[in-house]
Amino acid sequence: MNFLSKEAATASIDYPSSQRFSALPPAIGIHLAIGSVYVYSMWTPGMSTALGVVAAAPCDWTHSELLPVFSCAAVVLGVTTSALGEWVEKVGPRMSGVVGSCFWSAALLTTAAVVETHTLPLVYLGYGVLGGVGWGMMYLTPVTAAMKWFPDRRGLATGIALSAFGAGAALAPSVIHTLLDHFALAPEFIGDCLLTIPDGVTKPIVELSTLEDGSQVVASTSLVGEPGTPVVVATELDVAKGSGISTGPGVYKIGTGDTGVAKAMASLGVMCGALGGISSLFMKIPHPDWKPDRATNDSSIGKEVNDVANETNNIGLPASYVTTKTKQFPLLWLSVFGNATGGLALLSSSKVMLTDIFAGVAPHIVTPAFSTGYVSALGIGMALGRFGWSAISDVLGRRNTYSLFGIGIPIVGLTPYLCHTVVDMASGSVGVGGEVDMWPLIAFYSGSVLTISFYGGVFSVLPAYIADLFGQKHAGAIHGKALTAWATSAVAGPLGLAALRSHSHKNAIDDLLRTIQGYDSSAMERAFGVAIDDDAGIQRMVDAKTLTIEKLMELAPPGTVDPTPYLYNTTLQVGAALMTVAFVSNLAIQPLDLKEELKRIEKLMELAPPGTVDPTPYLYNTTLQVGAALMTVAFVSNIAIQPLDLKKELKRL
Repeated sequence: MNFLSKEAATASIDYPSSQRFSALPPAIGIHLAIGSVYVYSMWTPGMSTALGVVAAAPCDWTHSELLPVFSCAAVVLGVTTSALGEWVEKVGPRMSGVVGSCFWSAALLTTAAVVETHTLPLVYLGYGVLGGVGWGMMYLTPVTAAMKWFPDRRGLATGIALSAFGAGAALAPSVIHTLLDHFALAPEFIGDCLLTIPDGVTKPIVELSTLEDGSQVVASTSLVGEPGTPVVVATELDVAKGSGISTGPGVYKIGTGDTGVAKAMASLGVMCGALGGISSLFMKIPHPDWKPDRATNDSSIGKEVNDVANETNNIGLPASYVTTKTKQFPLLWLSVFGNATGGLALLSSSKVMLTDIFAGVAPHIVTPAFSTGYVSALGIGMALGRFGWSAISDVLGRRNTYSLFGIGIPIVGLTPYLCHTVVDMASGSVGVGGEVDMWPLIAFYSGSVLTISFYGGVFSVLPAYIADLFGQKHAGAIHGKALTAWATSAVAGPLGLAALRSHSHKNAIDDLLRTIQGYDSSAMERAFGVAIDDDAGIQRMVDAKTLTIEKLMELAPPGTVDPTPYLYNTTLQVGAALMTVAFVSNLAIQPLDLKEELKRIEKLMELAPPGTVDPTPYLYNTTLQVGAALMTVAFVSNIAIQPLDLKKELKRL
C-alpha cells in the first residue's frame, strides 16, 4: 500500500475516540508552514526598493505593480479549492499535503530567483500561480480532516487547525525580519544634496542632473561623487519609513546594496517546504463509518449546533445542488466576501499602511522593528480569532457568531478619523521626534488586531457553518466553492487598495505642486532642474520615482500638511460598506431541513427528464447584471472626479 494513499491515511473503524486529538498536530504543522502567505506585506517594501535599496529607483517595481501578486495567488487559491476540492477528498490528506507543500516551497524559491533577476511577470508565476496552488491544497487538507474527526465539535476542531494558520502568520514576520537583517547590505553613500543637507551646515554637496527619462545622476559639475553615476535620494521621511538599511538621508549609488529579500525568501521556502511536507506524512482521517463514542449533547450548546451534533459524516447535500439550488449558499458567499475584503486589504499592505500613516509623526516609535511587531500582532489576532471564534460558535451558533463580526464595521469606517487626527498632530506644535499623543496609534493598532481576529473567525467558522447548513458528507467540496468568495475578495481588496491609493497619491502630488508653485515657483528648478510648469517633465520624474511626496514635502512651505495619512481613506470607507453587506447577508441565512431537501432531490430526479435545468436561479440575472453595470458607471465616474483649483476657476469666470 502506498504510504501517501488515502487508504494508508485512513484509521480503523474502531479507532478510540480518546485518541482523535492526535490527528491535529500534523494539521497544525501544515498550517504553520503556509501561514507565512498572509504576511506578503513584509516582502513588498524590499521588493519595491530592490535596486535603490534605501528609496525606489526608476526601474524598481511600484506597490501598485506588486499588490496584484497577492491577488493573483488568491485567485489561484480559489480556482484550486474549487477545482481540486474533490481531488483532495479522493487522494487523501497525505498526498494532497505533500503536493501542496512542494508547490509552496517552489513558489518561494522561484520568487526569490526572479527578485534577484528583477523580472516582474515571473513573480506572478512564482508567488501568484505556484503559491496559490500550494496555498489552496495546504489550506483544504487539514480542515477537511479535522472536521471528520470532530463531527460533534466542528467549530473547535477547525479552530484548532486554522489557528495554526494565524500562528504561522504571527511567527513569520519575526523570522522574515531576522533573515532580512542578516542578508541586507547598505548601498554606497555618496553624500548630501540640496534636499537632504541639514540647515546651517556648509559643506560640498552632490550636484544632481535630471535625465530625459526623469531619473537622476551625479552632475558633471559636481565636486562630490563620480559624474554620471545613477543615484537615488533618500529624504528624512524616506529613512523614517525605510528598513533601517541606510546610514541616513542623502544620495546613494544605485545597484550597490541589497535589501536581502531574495536570499531571505529562498531560506523561508526551504523551511516551509520541509515543515509542510513532513507534517503531511503523519496526517490521518477516520474510517467513513467511524463516529465518536458519544456526541456531546450538552444543553449549553446552541440549538443551531445541537441539531447537527449527531449527524454522521455520510449525510449531506451535493455540492452542485447547494451552489445552484439553495439561497443559503449565495448569502453565505456574500457574507464571506464582504467580511474578507476589508481584512485582506489590511493584511496585504499592513506594514506599508502603518508606516505611511504614523512614521512621519512618530519615527522613533514606528521603527522597522515596531512595524514587524505590528504585522506579527495581526497574525496573533488572526490565530486567536480562528481558534476563539470557532470555539464560541459551538456555543452561540454559526450565524450568531458571524453577526458579531459586524463590530468591525465602525472600527474600519472610523479609521479615517484617526488619520485626520494624525495629520492634525503633524501640522500642530508637535514636530517629528517630539512628544506625541499616541492614542491614535494605539487605537489603530488595537482596532486592526480586533478586526483581523474577525477575519480569522470568518474562515475558521466557515467549514462548520457549511457542515451545519448542508451536511458534512460533501462539506469539503462545498467549502472549496465557498472559498471563491475569498478569492474574489482577495482581488477586490488589494487591487481596490492599489487603485484607490494610486488615485489619492496622484491628487496629493498635484496639490503639493500647486502649494509649492504659490510659495516658491523656482524651488523645483533648483532641486530637480525642471520648471514647475513643465507638466511633461514632472510626470517623467513621478514615473521614475524621482519626484515623491516625501521630496515635495522638503520643498513645501512650513506648516504644509503631509497628505500621506489620507491615502487610505476611500479604501477604508469602501471596506466598511462591504462589511455591512456581509452583515445583512448573514442575517438573511435560514437553516435548511436536510432530510426534506434530500427527499426533494430524490423527487426531482424521479419527475424531471434527464438534464433538465431548474430556471429559478436565473430569474434575477438581468437585474443583477444591470445593477453591476450601474455600479461600474458610478465607480468610474467617481474615479474621474478631479479637484478644482478654485482661484484659477474664479479668474476664468
